[in-house]
Amino acid sequence: MNRRLLFVHAHPDDEASKGAATAARYVDEGAEVTLVTCTGGEAGDVLNPGAGHAAADQMGNLRAQELAASVAAIGFTRTYGLGFVDSGYHEDPADVPAGTFSRTPLDEPSTILASIVRRERPHVVVTYPEDGGYPHPDHIMNHLVTMRALELAEDPGLELGELPGADQPAWRVPKVYASTIFPPERIAALHSAMLDAGMDSPFTEWLAKRADRDPGPDPDARVRCPDHFERRDAALRAHVTQIDPDGFWFGVPRQLEREHYPYEGYLLLRTDVPVQRPEDDLFASLDLAALDRAGASPSAVS
Repeated sequence: MNRRLLFVHAHPDDEASKGAATAARYVDEGAEVTLVTCTGGEAGDVLNPGAGHAAADQMGNLRAQELAASVAAIGFTRTYGLGFVDSGYHEDPADVPAGTFSRTPLDEPSTILASIVRRERPHVVVTYPEDGGYPHPDHIMNHLVTMRALELAEDPGLELGELPGADQPAWRVPKVYASTIFPPERIAALHSAMLDAGMDSPFTEWLAKRADRDPGPDPDARVRCPDHFERRDAALRAHVTQIDPDGFWFGVPRQLEREHYPYEGYLLLRTDVPVQRPEDDLFASLDLAALDRAGASPSAVS
C-alpha cells in the first residue's frame, strides 16, 4: 500500500526551503510525493549576489528552470503548477496588484487544487500556517487555498468539469500539516551548538530582532531526515537567483545540524485519527488500507 503525500507551495524555491529533506526521505521509502506550486515566482528579485542580473520579464522562465532542477534533486513523484501570477511581497495588502494570486477569488485556485487532490488522493497534505509562516500575501493565500480545496475535494456534490481529477470521486484528506522552518526548539538547538563550538551563529541577529516577539509553537511532528539534507541543499542551490550558496541557508555546518537537530518540523492543522505529539512520522496512526477502501466517505475515516 503506497503512502501518498502532497505538498502545496506558493513559489518556486519554497519546495526547497520547506520540507525538502522530508519529501526526499519519503520518496526513497517508496511513497508517492506530489508537489503543487501555486505561482511562477515572476515577481521575485535576484537575491543571490553571485547570480548577476536578470530582467524582470525573464524571471518567470528562470524560476521555472530552477524549479525543475530542484524537483529533480528532491525526487518528487509528480508535480503540478497552478499557473497563478506571483503577487510579490507587500506589507500593505492594498499594494498587491490586481490579477495576482493573492487577489484571485478564493474558489478559483481552490477548485483547481481540489481536482488535483481528488486525482492524487493523498493521505497527508502539507501547506503553510494560517499566517503564512511569514506575512507574504501568497503564503497566506496558500493556506487559505489549501484548506478551501480540501473542503471542496471531499464534497460529493462538487462537479469539476474538465479539470484533472474531474472523473474521480470525492476524497477526504485525513491528516493536514503546516511546515515550520524555524521552530523555537530548532533555533535554540542550533544556535547553542554553534556558540559551544566557538563559531558565529547565523541566528544571533535573528534572535536579537525577534526578542520581543512570540517565538511560536514547537512542532507537533518531527520527521528525522539527516541523510537527506544533501538533497535539500542541492534543491536550494538549484534556485540560483534566490539562494546565496555562501549565505544564511548554509550558515550551520551540516554535520553539526545532523547531530543537534536532524529533523524537519510540522504543525498539525487537522487530523481524523488520534495522535501522540510529537509524532515522528506524518503517516502515523493512519490505516492506509482502510482509508483507500473508504474512498469518498469522510465518515468512514473519522
